[in-house]
Amino acid sequence: MIRYSFAFADGSRADFCVDEKAPVVPAPCGSEELPAWMDLDKFRCPHCPLTRSKLMACPAFEAILLTITSFGHRISCDPCDLTVEQNSVTHKAHTSIQNAARSLIGLQLALSACPTMRRLRPLALFHRPLANTDETIFRVFGMHMLKQYFRHSKGEPADWNLTELQALYRDIHNVNRQLARRIRAASHKDAAVNSLVILDAFAHEVEYNIETKLGQLAPYFASSEAPRKAEAHPSHHRS
Repeated sequence: MIRYSFAFADGSRADFCVDEKAPVVPAPCGSEELPAWMDLDKFRCPHCPLTRSKLMACPAFEAILLTITSFGHRISCDPCDLTVEQNSVTHKAHTSIQNAARSLIGLQLALSACPTMRRLRPLALFHRPLANTDETIFRVFGMHMLKQYFRHSKGEPADWNLTELQALYRDIHNVNRQLARRIRAASHKDAAVNSLVILDAFAHEVEYNIETKLGQLAPYFASSEAPRKAEAHPSHHRS
């Protein structure tokens, strides 16, 4: 269980508990009285495979709904004190509401029943609160390559060229864009929208690094390579 606790400058608090090990259970069919910004078809992603016969509400938006309603009246640049309790480890940070909410929303989306976002579930199982861009990129590529190793070990085709990862992040961008439209329809102020914008910027950074052959990560490995041993030469002795 991961617990996010927000303490705001006005003295109020907000707490969220996320079970990262809970099974993904698609939401049941809802009623016809769903708000427009929750309806699956209202802001449907172009690649969404779900149909109204299976699901009425957008599963990605359902996963973040409580967060959105909690932050919908707050201003993104306002400060907060964030405490994250995770596996007996406590993380603390004084940061903006949008940055703290971005971390929580990213976790909730990866654990949702959204067919696109749930592909990031391994990252949620090893969640890194408030991860920066470089950390996110490193973790995403590590997740993808480990998945390909397991595929390869079972004799299945592996995506070593990152084609599937690039396609996934294009889909993630579409999900984020449509979620932002839903959030704008449901929120009064900008904290929730801006948190998603930051999250989408991270997705763009990952996609950019795929296209540029992981250039941003290469320097991290330059100093980790073991130096080559000098070639042995026979000793020469004067007779």
